[in-house]
Amino acid sequence: MAGISKAFRKHGTFIYQVPATVARYGTSALAIEALKEAQMAHAWVRIHSRIPYDAADKRIIAAFIDELKAAGIAVAGWGWCDGSDPIADAKLAIKEITSFGLSDYIADIEHGVHGANWQPDEIKKFCTRLRQDFTGAFGITTFPLIDWHEPELMKAALPFVDMFNPQVYWHHFPTKKMLRQFKRPDGSAYSGDKAQDYADLCLDRWDRLMGATPKPIVVTGQAYWGEGEPPFGQGDAEDKLDEFLASFAGYNRIAGLNWWHFGGGDSMSHRMRNSINKAKLGTKPYK
Repeated sequence: MAGISKAFRKHGTFIYQVPATVARYGTSALAIEALKEAQMAHAWVRIHSRIPYDAADKRIIAAFIDELKAAGIAVAGWGWCDGSDPIADAKLAIKEITSFGLSDYIADIEHGVHGANWQPDEIKKFCTRLRQDFTGAFGITTFPLIDWHEPELMKAALPFVDMFNPQVYWHHFPTKKMLRQFKRPDGSAYSGDKAQDYADLCLDRWDRLMGATPKPIVVTGQAYWGEGEPPFGQGDAEDKLDEFLASFAGYNRIAGLNWWHFGGGDSMSHRMRNSINKAKLGTKPYK
């Protein structure tokens, strides 16, 4: 799609904790080499959270961002926004975007998670204040099956954003409840417990939400494990990622595909990286 920021295009990844990511690969140079081996064109680096970074961590993050840019990888900053004070959330985002020398930003807005509490008018306040001082590309990362998560919040954001990023963590979705509630636009059924069908379902519902004023979508896929009841283990996550890569055919519906997340903790195992590398996701026919 012409005009969309390079940081919101093609294949990439979230970077959750820069020091842990660098430690996973040994050095920042090796981490970036791994990104390039996976044909990743963008990286979304966390630049603020509920707990302020100390000066040492900020230096590490800034240096990593500079190295990513030098390697030709487009960088967007992202951060958690809880809605307790939307104006303060916007001011913090602007401060850190400026601090790290970035021109692309993603707000993590997940109502009900970790105490986050949003109303549509608060979304408008946040977006309006952000746009007063920020003219770069702006996206929101949020829930995947939007019907089940206060869709009116994202409707309020629609006029302000350049991109939405549903976090399509497939676990064992779609569930039977989802299959009873939703049908494909042509009236046919989705298949249960299929990663590619869950991605299709989520994209279909986002299309419906946006209606006549669509914004580009970047899908974030599941490259982590450990959540759920019973816990979704590493082997489960690896199998599901392989299933998605083998069967998903919706690249022409999305501006990009990225992953949660690239390093540290229970994320992107060696097997996952091998599968992603072999899939050559940089060559897919993105919208």
